[in-house]
Amino acid sequence: MQLFSTAPGFDDPIGLLLACHGRILGHCETLERLPGHLAAHGPNDEARQAAGRILRYFHTAAPLHHADEEENLFPLLAAHPDFPESLRAPLQNLGAQHGVLEAAWGELAGGLEAVVAGRPAALSPELFITMHRAHIALENGEIFPVAARLLTTDTLAGIGTAMRARRPGAEP
Repeated sequence: MQLFSTAPGFDDPIGLLLACHGRILGHCETLERLPGHLAAHGPNDEARQAAGRILRYFHTAAPLHHADEEENLFPLLAAHPDFPESLRAPLQNLGAQHGVLEAAWGELAGGLEAVVAGRPAALSPELFITMHRAHIALENGEIFPVAARLLTTDTLAGIGTAMRARRPGAEP
């Protein structure tokens, strides 16, 4: 019997990316509830803590996650001769979406920083949340299964090594 589930490590880069998506979706759920909480309770301790967790994640882990995909995973898939033609344009678009997601984050982060500081803030996270959910659905449902099928153990190990190097001294 296993008491605790362990997150995938760098030896399972696809699993690690999927776990990251799970954390992103969890933060999106919190973001979805936060405006209502702020309307009812203002920037109380619970709101400040939630906003702080979201800020830390999207300031630190999200850019690393995007780099993992854009610098390591996506180029290998695009270069793979057996990568499905029907997914080539969506794969290319995923990298562009990262820039749009980062711009949406830039607009949202200021409001979250105000909440952390205990100041009232009007948050409108709907676009940020919707874009993340659609982006993740494509990656989880289409891209990552193909990657797991096409990429060799050695290639996946190389991706994991690059991911680890991007995060010196850190485990996932």
